[in-house]
Amino acid sequence: MLKTIRCFSTIIHWIVLVVWLAGTAPLLGQGPQLQLTPHVTGLYHPVDMAAIGTQQLLVAQTNGQIWLIQNGVKQSPVVLDIGPLLYDLDFNGIFGLCVHPQFAQNGYLYVQYFRKTDQAAVIARYTCTRTAPIQANIASAQLIFTVPYPAAGHRSGRITFGPDGYLYISTGDSGEGARGSQGDLNQFAQNQQSPFGKLFRIDVDGGTPYAIPPGNPFASPTDGIPDELFALGLRNPWRWSFDKLTGDLWMADIGQDGWEELTVTPASAPAPQNYGWPCYEGTHPYATSGCSLTTVFAQPLLEYAGYNNNGQQTRSITGGFVYRGNAYPSLRGWYVYGDWSQGTLWTLRRPTSTTHQNVTQTPTVDGLVSFGEGTDGQLYALSFWSGTVYALGVYTLASTQTGNWQASATWSCNCVPDATAATVIAANHTVEISQNTPAQSVQLRGKVRFSGSGSLRFQ
Repeated sequence: MLKTIRCFSTIIHWIVLVVWLAGTAPLLGQGPQLQLTPHVTGLYHPVDMAAIGTQQLLVAQTNGQIWLIQNGVKQSPVVLDIGPLLYDLDFNGIFGLCVHPQFAQNGYLYVQYFRKTDQAAVIARYTCTRTAPIQANIASAQLIFTVPYPAAGHRSGRITFGPDGYLYISTGDSGEGARGSQGDLNQFAQNQQSPFGKLFRIDVDGGTPYAIPPGNPFASPTDGIPDELFALGLRNPWRWSFDKLTGDLWMADIGQDGWEELTVTPASAPAPQNYGWPCYEGTHPYATSGCSLTTVFAQPLLEYAGYNNNGQQTRSITGGFVYRGNAYPSLRGWYVYGDWSQGTLWTLRRPTSTTHQNVTQTPTVDGLVSFGEGTDGQLYALSFWSGTVYALGVYTLASTQTGNWQASATWSCNCVPDATAATVIAANHTVEISQNTPAQSVQLRGKVRFSGSGSLRFQ
């Protein structure tokens, strides 16, 4: 969609404080361009993150350590170290981390890790101090939930609280997933009695260690199905999140050999949702023998080619978050996600419930293992291999003086903005547009002057 603003030999003054010209949404053809800024470095295999306050982030490492990052600085001493409990300090230690919605009052920290003695997945709660130095009492550990995985296989590991205040736990199908192998041979993900390939929901405030939420679809104690079960048909859901504004669930599920998929479940959708694996991989039939013809499977919003369909290049989707912060208005409402193997980042938005716009971003992250969300809506990306947490922002060019749009000296980059950059015209500056000029977005705090055949085209 193109919008052109023209004025010949006329001066038009717009003085707008932090307002996007003519409204942001209809003008963003290419979408915001992401910019990565290192927030903290020197971590060892960071794998997940939880926010506990303004500029206060807890970052979990696979080796069992959880560190407080405050204003971009790693704080000592370590908040928690459960290394002696873990099966593998390099790759199969901690997988998931979250905090209770009332952390400021109760100090409850939840960790999902793989136990050294039997490789089971364990969700445990620890109680932290609420004042500096923030530390978890190792003796306060309370076992909440356990999944008895076999020796190897997909484990997922994501845990988080939903907008309803309940704790959600995802599990993998327990398959090893070797290239060319048959995925989920036993169809655990479709078996309602099996704990594998599922999404569970529990009420950690309603009992010890938890109660069953009354809205769970299999809450009947006589149906032979775990009362905790909330959704099924998952392979290895690697990172999923709830939209803070709408409550919609964005579920990223790693494919076998063919397709990576992303599914959006509206907050109003009834439970249980069946995400289709292994009957389907994305929208493609995979292992349909024994699959019910009457089952309605949740359809992915997006899929992209996996190992078999892209020249045998490894792919592995990493789910992210919908941006709901205020720092970057042009990013608001966009979902940010990526790929672990390629390091690729994408932004995606849904103009309607049935359409979407997906934009490939220029920056990449080495070993994009997870994303994080601050209490202010700021988004972060975690690099497993480099041990870096990046703050995600929007590439923005600001005017440094009054001048012509086409003059590089007008802009902070000492360059001429193109259609990929978000631009800000600073207060007390007047930027003259004297020819056909493309723009990704313009934030006006000062003035724009059109002269001659000048035009501003958003694309």
